[in-house]
Parts: sequence; structure tokens; C-alpha cells
Amino acid sequence: MAHKTIVKTFIDNVRSFENETIIKYKKKKGSQYVDLTWGELRDMALTFACGLIDAGMQPGDRLAVLSFNRLEWIVADLGTILAGGANVAIYHTNTAEQCQYIINDSGTRFLVVEDRDQLDKILAKKAEMEGLAKIILIEGPTAKLDEGVVLYETLLEKGAALKSDLYEEIERRSDLVTPDDMATIVYTSGTTGPPKGCMISHRNIASVLDSIHKLFQLDPKTNLSLMILPLSHLYPRVSSYYYNISMNIPFAIAESLDTLGQNLMEARPTFIASVPRVFEKVYARIASTAEKGSALKRLVFRWAVDVGRQRSRKLNNHQSLSPLLRLKFNVADRLVFKKIRELLGGKLWFAVSAGAPLSADVGEFMHSIGIQILEFYALTETISGTMTTFEHCRYGTVGKPMPGVEVKLAADGEILIRGNNFLGYYNKPELTAETLMDGWICTGDVGRWDEDGFLVITDRKKDLIITSGGKNLSPQNIENMFKSMPLVSYLMVHGDRRNYLTALVTLNQAETEAYAREKGIPFGTYEELTQGLEIRDQIQKHVDEVNSRLARYETIKRFAILPREFSQEEGEITPTLKLKRRSIREKYGALLDSLYEKDM
Repeated sequence: MAHKTIVKTFIDNVRSFENETIIKYKKKKGSQYVDLTWGELRDMALTFACGLIDAGMQPGDRLAVLSFNRLEWIVADLGTILAGGANVAIYHTNTAEQCQYIINDSGTRFLVVEDRDQLDKILAKKAEMEGLAKIILIEGPTAKLDEGVVLYETLLEKGAALKSDLYEEIERRSDLVTPDDMATIVYTSGTTGPPKGCMISHRNIASVLDSIHKLFQLDPKTNLSLMILPLSHLYPRVSSYYYNISMNIPFAIAESLDTLGQNLMEARPTFIASVPRVFEKVYARIASTAEKGSALKRLVFRWAVDVGRQRSRKLNNHQSLSPLLRLKFNVADRLVFKKIRELLGGKLWFAVSAGAPLSADVGEFMHSIGIQILEFYALTETISGTMTTFEHCRYGTVGKPMPGVEVKLAADGEILIRGNNFLGYYNKPELTAETLMDGWICTGDVGRWDEDGFLVITDRKKDLIITSGGKNLSPQNIENMFKSMPLVSYLMVHGDRRNYLTALVTLNQAETEAYAREKGIPFGTYEELTQGLEIRDQIQKHVDEVNSRLARYETIKRFAILPREFSQEEGEITPTLKLKRRSIREKYGALLDSLYEKDM
């Protein structure tokens, strides 16, 4: 497979599986899932490619997509590749200024936007996007459109009319695409500075797919995944889209993260790929619900989880299960775990987590209830990296090097990766040369090998906190211990060059309001609730509990609860839900300083 291009893989599988279902999608929000066959997907992609050629697309041109996941995103991607172009992914949450930067930096000529709101962002900056030739609007008004804007349906109509005339041209362009050609430019969100465009080749994508296939032999007949994360990020595009079309494993498209619970019940996937924050929320919700039950139900739940954890540790250490433990687990599964899995669709048996380290406690809990989470670690620049597998899984680690990948630690513990590195940063040759050192990419992550060769990520190289007392601390390690706290969505540790640590806390609005109603805590607005003494006391109890497990210099001495959650729109978290520490520190600098005022 590693010698194939995406378009070659797609065309070969269309021929082999033309009448089989490959995608389940909703024609409109709130409707039922419908099936789409390989043949139908080919016709849509081919029609879109013809429409692009009619609009002036030349081989090597870039088309950007500004939309959340939907069928049209995939059709646009495949159609662009068929027409000999390359995809530029833009996060749907990006601001107008960020969109302008990416479009100009990448030399994008064609742009697909989801709806009028996204279109308005582009039109506000269109005068400053001189290279942008055509905007394709998926959902929009039937009234007169702005100059340079065409409806998606109109482009398809033109493409359909030209399909027979352009078929040979499509074949010619597809045949000219080589494995070393650029397939996509993926802009890393970054926690600091402007995004950088990572050029990813067809060979890069084919190589990681080949590596995954060697690790997992999934049966297409019995598996189906649910696409959750935005395709604008490379990880979900590889794990929830390209992997599926390369292996003929059908997948459903979730409407949004807000509808995840409902979509899980509707699509009933066997596996998903997501980020740790989603699994942490599932864990917190299950634990919170269990604690609201009767004393007997709480006792049964805790017993069941304890049994599940025992089983998980035995399995991951390749130890046999005693007849008694098997019996206990069967009882726990019947009384507790099966009911939980039914709330997640009923068929989910494993998941992939990436984007940040997964808490060992959360990973083990999910495995306890019968859903094994496997961790994948890589950068956009490395494409491949390390992974845990069914045979080699240890929670708290990110596994072992994937086939075809080398991983080593520098003298200071920084993780270095070589084997399937990107083509470089678009328009940034100097930065590319700095990033690729003798074929190795410096990840910026610090790690260690455990006694059995599993990689453990311990910190971000640039995120270390050095207290005024000279203690070197990993904020992520401390923050990970707070991730399972009820009500809390984020906790950011602060304290560089200070004599103790403080934190900013954000709360999950739905969970917090539900807790207030259950406890009879009166409140007007959510903002007022977050600042109330009752909620603060509850958070303080959890902070005290975690502090009891930390060294004295690692404990959180004071904290402030923010009146809203961190958001991508405000530049506080990345699209993969990681904290943008510098941005947060700048925005809340006065508040953070106030946590130290009593000592002045």
C-alpha cells in the first residue's frame, strides 16, 4: 500500500466494492442516517472534480475546506485529488483573520465553505485574498450571490454536464499523481505563534495506513466507526477517513460533538477515534451519575469497577484470569457495564486516543467497562509515531514505535522521531531545515522508556515550571490528576518563578447546573453560579483531595474559577482541545497576579 496514492487506493476499492456501503451520513441535521455506496461516492467525487476543472483548477492547485465534518467535505477532498489538486484544511472555528492567513500562505485558489456564517468570515477579508479565485458555498441562499461565489449544487450540475467530456482528462490527471506529490497542507494550530503549513505527501499517508494495518487486522464486515473529530486535523483524517477507505471499513459521520451521545446510539459504531478530553468527559459523566444513585447502587458500581480494573491489569500484563475473576466480571458486566455500553451505542469495543496524553486512570476505567482505548502518539510533522495495541497495551504510556518508525530520546529527554516525516513547512524552508535534523524531528515533548519499552510522555519541553525555590515541575502531570474531577472541564497550573502553584479552573456548564439543581443551590445566571461559595467549596474539596497525593511543592495553594469555559474562538484552546498557555496567561494575567497578592 505504501507505494499507492490516495486516488489510486480510492479507484481500486471502488472497482472492488462498488455496491457496498462505505459511508453513513445525514442529509440534514436531525434526520436518519442513510447509506452511501462506493459507486455513489465515486460519482459524487468525479462530478465535483469535473466542476472544479470547469472552474479553472489546474494540477497542483490548492482547494481549502472551511467546514465541520459532512459528506461534502469528503467529496471535495476526493474530487480535488482526482482533479490533480491538493487539499488545504481550515478549522471551522478559525477567525476571519486566521482564515485569511492560511488561504494566502498556502496559495489557495478554491475554497469550499459550509454556510453563510463561514462565507461572511471570508467575504470580510476577501479583498486581502488576491489569489482566491472561487468560493463554493455548501448551504446558502438561492438569491443572488456575491461575485466569485457559486453554490455547491451549481458546481455539481456543471460537473455532471461535463463528465463524459472530461473523463479522460480526469484519468490523465489522476495517473500523473505520484506517491511523493503533496496531498494536503495541514496547518498546525500551535499553542504559540502563527500556524505552520505542514506539507503531507500521498506516500506519508499511505505509509501510516500501512503501519496501522500491520498493527490492527480489523474485519470490514463486522466493524464500523463514527467520525467525531474535525477532518481539518490530520489525526482524524487518517484514523477516521483515509484508514476506512483504504480498508473498506464503513464509517458514519457525527453531526457534532454536542450530538455525540445521540449519534453513538444511532450509528452504533464498533470503534471511534477521539482526543482524551472526550473520554475524560465520558468517565466523569458515568462516575457522576453513579454517585447520584442509592447507597446500594453506589456500592455495586464501585465493586464492579474494582473487578473491571483487576481484569484490565491482568489482560494487559498477559496474565491468565482466574475462574473466580471471570465469574465476578460476568456478574459486573451484566449488572453494570453492559448498561453503560448501551448508552454508547452497544457495540463499541475499542477506541483510539491521540492529541494529548490520556490519564491512566481514565484508560483503565474504560477498559474495565469493556472498551479498550489504544493511544496513538505523533505530530503532524511525523505523521507516524508510537502506539499501544491490543497485544501491547499499558495505560499511562503511548506504546511502542510503529512499524517503519524510529523513536529515541535526546540527552535532555526530548522525544525524536524518524521514518515517515513530512515534506516540510510550506513556504518556510529555513524552519523546515531547523525542524528536520539529520532526518529526526524534535517533537518538543519530553519522555522516558519504561522497563518494558513503552514510551511515557512526561512533559512539554517548553512548558516546564521552575518555581522561585528552584523546583522543576511538569504542569501537565499535575493537571492530569485533576482531569477526573467532577464539574471541572479544565484546570491550568501556573507558578513559573513564583514560590507556590496556583490554578485557573473552568467548569462544565451542564454538569455544574445539574449539580446545583440536585443540591438545591439557588442561582440566576451560570456566571453567578460559578462564583458562588457552594460551588467553590465543592471544587476546594477536590483540590484538597488531589493535593494530598502530591509533593508539597506540587500542590495548588490557591485557584480562581472562571465564569465560562475556555474556547477556541477566544484563542484559549487549540482545535484539539489543548491549552494555549501563553494566550491564557496574557488574558488572565491580572487575575493570576491577584492569587499572589496576599503574600506581597
